[in-house]
Amino acid sequence: MREKLEVENTDIIEEENDELVFLTPMDIAKAMDCSVPTARSLFYRDDFPGLKIGKNYKVLKSAFLKWCSERHFD
Repeated sequence: MREKLEVENTDIIEEENDELVFLTPMDIAKAMDCSVPTARSLFYRDDFPGLKIGKNYKVLKSAFLKWCSERHFD
């Protein structure tokens, strides 16, 4: 049976009046209740929609939410 991954800490990723909102590894860690290094490791995955801007990692909030909704547990 497959279940969708649900983000528990939705206060981190609330809508911001349709503006482009980017999340950092620290925001991802809070939303997923994991460590910052674990969240940062997501940015190295081929299927994760993250961006590297200089030395910083960012992900568009809408892309992160879509990626989470497509993830399944087997």
